Amino acid sequence: MKPWSDRPIEEANLLNPAFCSLVLCASLVGYKSIEDQGMPYPLAFMVLPIVLHKSTRSRLPRSTRTSMASWLQENGDAKVQFGNRVVALKAHTREAILFGCAQQRLEFGTGIGLHTRYADSEIERFIRTLEGEAKECMSKARQFGKWIASAGTAQTIMVLWGIRP
Repeated sequence: MKPWSDRPIEEANLLNPAFCSLVLCASLVGYKSIEDQGMPYPLAFMVLPIVLHKSTRSRLPRSTRTSMASWLQENGDAKVQFGNRVVALKAHTREAILFGCAQQRLEFGTGIGLHTRYADSEIERFIRTLEGEAKECMSKARQFGKWIASAGTAQTIMVLWGIRP
């Protein structure tokens, strides 16, 4: 990663590790509400490319009852350039994870599970303080976490989106 002084102001504002770490925490809270083992580490790299991409974020289903496979079949264009977005945001995701770990808000469990120390009620209170796109990102991140927790294995989810670890 470039030093902060060398980053464009837009990148520093939109992809700062504190915000990205909170987006990851919101998705982990959603994931934990369905699956207690922690989100598999590779799936964490899908969160930012989906949640921060307005076109994809705005079309995510409101319910975990919507099958990921059927949603992707109906919204196939969501996969267009998705792999490139994952690669482009990989360093930002790593930086967000490191920031969250340094702040003791993210931690690795046994195996490859990623956990947050935030409770659902804390994330909900935080979301209520936000406005606009930041609020939408955080809400959708939590919902996305629930959705992928009920969608199958990490390998299946990644294959559905056209990527691999």
